[in-house]
Amino acid sequence: MGEIAFMKILTLRRLGDPILRAKAKKLAKSQILSTKTQNLIDNLRYTCDKKNYGVGISAPQVGESLAISVIAIKPTPARPDLVLFDDVLINAEIVKTFGQPVKKWEGCCSVGGPAFENLIYGLVPRYKKMRIKYLDRNAQPQTKIVDGFVAHVVQHEIDHLNGVLFTDLADPKSLMMGDEYQRWVINKKHE
Repeated sequence: MGEIAFMKILTLRRLGDPILRAKAKKLAKSQILSTKTQNLIDNLRYTCDKKNYGVGISAPQVGESLAISVIAIKPTPARPDLVLFDDVLINAEIVKTFGQPVKKWEGCCSVGGPAFENLIYGLVPRYKKMRIKYLDRNAQPQTKIVDGFVAHVVQHEIDHLNGVLFTDLADPKSLMMGDEYQRWVINKKHE
């Protein structure tokens, strides 16, 4: 399929960069299967893993206006109950939602950072369950029903593909810096 590229950590774009507000371009099957796109997918996954960029990352966050998201949910010490979900979503769309949105805390490495205490967190209403359709990294069509935390993360990443940041949807009075989120939300859960 072409030359193999060395893995590299990609530079994250941050709030204010116009690419984060642009609608990402959908990819054709031939574009998905290209060496360039496959290397980008590998580097997105590598960046997400090595830089501990949460549970997902989308191509616009690294300066590529392409409709690609990597979801990399795994259990962590802070969230030991998370179920593993590891997938690449290309041209992802929400087909159907179920129930009413529920507010949950979220943050984004493109909003604040790079240190945890400088990230911004807020309560964002998201659907608990939905059906999505997308192409996988082999350009094969997929349809899945996702729920819980996975649904929350997928909605956040699809928003990135549409130029929407979580702060656009968050309850403005809930917004707080990472150190205050640690103090008032995380620490309160463990009391």
